[in-house]
Amino acid sequence: MKLVIPFSLRSKVLELAHEGHPGETVMKRRLRSKVWWPLIDRDVENCVKKCYDCLLVSRPINPVPMKRQQFPEGPWLCLAMDLLGPLPNHDFVFVVIDYYSRYHELKFIRRITSSVIIEILEELFSRLGYPESIKADNGRQFVSQELKDYCGNNNIKLITSPPYWPQANGEVENLNRSILKRLQIANTKGLDYKKEILKFILMYNVTPHGTTGKAPSELLFNRVIRDKIPSLHDVPGDLMDSEARDLDSINKEKGKQQADKVRGAKSCDVNVGDKVVLKNVIFPNKLTPQFGPEIYEVIERKGSDVVVKSNDCTYRRNVNHLKKIPFSDTEENSVLIVDSVASPTVTPSESESTNQDNHQCSPKQLQKSSNLKLRLEKKGGMWRPVNDNDA
Repeated sequence: MKLVIPFSLRSKVLELAHEGHPGETVMKRRLRSKVWWPLIDRDVENCVKKCYDCLLVSRPINPVPMKRQQFPEGPWLCLAMDLLGPLPNHDFVFVVIDYYSRYHELKFIRRITSSVIIEILEELFSRLGYPESIKADNGRQFVSQELKDYCGNNNIKLITSPPYWPQANGEVENLNRSILKRLQIANTKGLDYKKEILKFILMYNVTPHGTTGKAPSELLFNRVIRDKIPSLHDVPGDLMDSEARDLDSINKEKGKQQADKVRGAKSCDVNVGDKVVLKNVIFPNKLTPQFGPEIYEVIERKGSDVVVKSNDCTYRRNVNHLKKIPFSDTEENSVLIVDSVASPTVTPSESESTNQDNHQCSPKQLQKSSNLKLRLEKKGGMWRPVNDNDA
């Protein structure tokens, strides 16, 4: 048996039944055990919903349907940035990610002011260009007037996510979780966390992304950054870029022939073992000659790259900075000695005998011949004695 409550007393009974702030289910069971009236369950539900105190301690509402970020029209147009930290050494990690390619870059910083953020962005934009928009949270450094002015002056739209709702900037927040894992591993093992993060960045930017199916570096730079794992790009003779390779070879050969013709280029016969002089690259005054007087020996040549040596000095030069000496050591000494001898006269018979024996004479014998005069003529790049009868 239950009591039937008249309409005038129902609100009072509901108020008594809600003492202790029971929920709908508990309040219904309590009333049904003692009283009844038509539509009692509906009145209980309305009573609980109108209780302000119960509203304050109730569960949050279910999340609204997810709204996905629209895929940008191209790379490096829509970016997101965030700060991660502080780390145990009081460093912060400044993270920037591209919504199109998922390519990201980060910097370790100690100060997190707007001026420091702007300096990093300027360095980054100098290499990759200005984006159309940047999304950030409501940190003081991101909502400052200084950063707003910088973005406005560079035609960048600064977008801030709702306060205390990091899901609105989910791409960079997911990246922060991945970075944090690597930092925790490095800290646990006592490793240099900066080097470990660099390994993570390389791994991330060369790995196909789970959403786009392409590596971030490929979408941003139209190429995959090379890492330690071999790929088809490392195989010689790859046909993927054969057309570009052929055009490059043809155009380079045309340019080479034209440049060689204009410069009058000729092949150089400098080989290992040759004696050469080096071109002066510093001219202290107008009387400095083109080549220095010291003689060097070529000890190595690879294409146009030549290594020469004189005494204990070794130099590496381009072959165009060398000039080959067109005579041997013996002929060089003979020329110098004959040039230094001041002999006024010579008889025809002496000239003939001297012309036959000049290579057998030592420097001392030549110096003793006070009446000896030798005439030299350059033939085929070599200095050779000339007989007076031939003259």
